[in-house]
Amino acid sequence: MDRPTERQVDPDLQRIGPRYSFRARLTGGLLAVAVVPLAGFGLMLLTAELVRSGGVDSTLSGLVLFSLAAAIIVAVLFAYVLSNNLTKPMRAIARAVERVSAGDLSVRVEVAGEDELAALVESHNRLAADLGRRNAELGRILLAIGETSPRDDLERLVAHAASSARSAFSMIDAVIHLGDPTSVPTREVVPGETRQIRAVLALPDERVGVLVGHLPATRSWDRADQDLLELYASEVAVAIRNAQLFGQVQEQTARLVALDAAKDDFLRGISHNLQTPLTSIRAYAEQLQEERPDRRLAIITEQSERLSRMVRQLLTVSRLEAGTLKPRVEVVALGPRVRRAWEALGVADVPFELDDQAAGWLALADPDQLDQVLWAILDNAVKYGGGAPVRS
Repeated sequence: MDRPTERQVDPDLQRIGPRYSFRARLTGGLLAVAVVPLAGFGLMLLTAELVRSGGVDSTLSGLVLFSLAAAIIVAVLFAYVLSNNLTKPMRAIARAVERVSAGDLSVRVEVAGEDELAALVESHNRLAADLGRRNAELGRILLAIGETSPRDDLERLVAHAASSARSAFSMIDAVIHLGDPTSVPTREVVPGETRQIRAVLALPDERVGVLVGHLPATRSWDRADQDLLELYASEVAVAIRNAQLFGQVQEQTARLVALDAAKDDFLRGISHNLQTPLTSIRAYAEQLQEERPDRRLAIITEQSERLSRMVRQLLTVSRLEAGTLKPRVEVVALGPRVRRAWEALGVADVPFELDDQAAGWLALADPDQLDQVLWAILDNAVKYGGGAPVRS
């Protein structure tokens, strides 16, 4: 059979009053007040009768016992009624505390008088009001944090954070100073004047600035309020750091875009400056080849065409990086394309065999891109084939 678990006692819990309940102590006190004097008086009567007559009259002793019994019954009933009347406000306070702990901060308790019980009720009502106010402040803080964005300008972000702090904490004014927090002086609290509150905008590795505001003289400011303000200040510090980092990223992105545009302009200029003389060289070589055939002129024509393709490849790479390259699809025959790509290489000492089994089938492709791929494949075959025949 399992042993019952013992009640865990918090070592930091402070015990108030005796171990017995308030109702038990009140009942015991009323019984003592009612029975002890009556019992003492009856004992005196019995003692006096014993001294006077040498014996105790049974009628007198019965009367004393009846009086004691009646006093005990009346005291118990009176103690029950009185304890219920006294503990009723306490039970109401206990129910109110349970509702507050469940999240209902609107409950309030009213007790007449100015005694200790009224002071306890006032403390509970003030606690519930403070919790409700801090919950509202927390809600406004979360709303303000959700409205911030790294894309906001730093000045606009700082102004919005200061305005949100003033609204959330019911301040007279609020200002955020960026920089060293120690450069902003701290004002002493003077009774009857506005109170200065501040919180450092702190990050794990840096202090960004300080939030300074003023409260009305009648406004209370507890440690919990300061903790909430410091929590808000830390979130503002993170938002400021994110805005600064986002600004740096935007600046770097703008520089990269400018450099990419300059690179494109440079490549377009190089292409134009190279294509013009290459076109002239190829045209004159072809004209001379027609007038007087010469293998050397054919090589000049082929190599100028090759250089033209290399220039176009530079532009193609630039367009690929910019994402503006779009294929121009045409119907092409693969066999003749492979043959022309091999002839463009101008390799005379490496045998080439083309086995065209397309049987009249055509393909859809971008002619320029297809020529570049074929030329690259055949060029690698010649370069790394060690003079072996190239078969395609």
